[in-house]
Amino acid sequence: MALLLMGSALLFATACGATPQTILEPTTRSARDSLDLLKFVFWSAVGVFVVVEGALIYVLIRYRRRSGDGLPRQTHGHTRLEIAWTIVPTILVVVIAVLTVPRIFALAQGPEADTLRVRAIGHQWWFEFVYPDLGVVTANELHLPVNQSVEIQLESEDVLHSFWVPKLRGKLDMVPGRVNKFVITPESTGTFLGQCAEFCGIAHALMKFTVVVESESDFAAWVDNERAPRAPPASEQAKAGEALLASKGCVACHTIRGTEAAGVIGPELTHVGSRNHIAAGILPNTHEGLAKWLSGPQDVKPGNFMVIPELSEDEVESLVTYLVGLK
Repeated sequence: MALLLMGSALLFATACGATPQTILEPTTRSARDSLDLLKFVFWSAVGVFVVVEGALIYVLIRYRRRSGDGLPRQTHGHTRLEIAWTIVPTILVVVIAVLTVPRIFALAQGPEADTLRVRAIGHQWWFEFVYPDLGVVTANELHLPVNQSVEIQLESEDVLHSFWVPKLRGKLDMVPGRVNKFVITPESTGTFLGQCAEFCGIAHALMKFTVVVESESDFAAWVDNERAPRAPPASEQAKAGEALLASKGCVACHTIRGTEAAGVIGPELTHVGSRNHIAAGILPNTHEGLAKWLSGPQDVKPGNFMVIPELSEDEVESLVTYLVGLK
């Protein structure tokens, strides 16, 4: 039964390799060190399991009771055996500790002189990213340059959250009133999925984000675009959408630089049209995705705090046209 359970567990574990959030494809040194330690502990545990279960099965078969057997010789203790099964596990635990401690200190390393600083702020139920040295504020999409040291400062605006991007690093909590920090250096470009890994309310499972690791030139271009004011409406329908944004009260919660929208409760929208997803990673940032969100945000993410009056189809279309143009 034990072997069957272990085999089933290993079979299920193989499914992790093809998921966007697998820990088996590390792209930073800290993630790779954690995976190496996990592999050592796992295979050590497999070895212990095989030895113990193998000995148990051997004893059960070798010394099973047969017909006609009398009372076997009774053994009360075996000093050498007891010393062995005390020393061997102790050595194994010490080895694991020796391998673990340096990695713990490595996770707490401080930033280098040219380290990029990013504030990651958890809200119910979305992520805000602030680049204090670059003058950039965005939401739910963290852009980082490849091979650049980055210090991410974790904060929370309301309740306990947790920042987790398996391919970059293990999770770290975002605690109200406290700043937790870690330093990573992404080693390969790509888009990596992250999410909140601490239960934070009804929409916890729908609190996701993406990390876009790009070349230095692409990152610089993204920063320049984010610093620029919002693009002016390109059509009459887009102008109608901008007016609706003000008349429907959206400006009380959202910021769009260059307009009267200066709210700080919801995500920053100055360049929302350039993002890959909306609603904290739940919907693709397409015309259809935006229309679905504006038509029923509670249907998409139950419990979220977005208060929006009922909109007609024409109003939704105008708002979507305006938001899509904010690139």
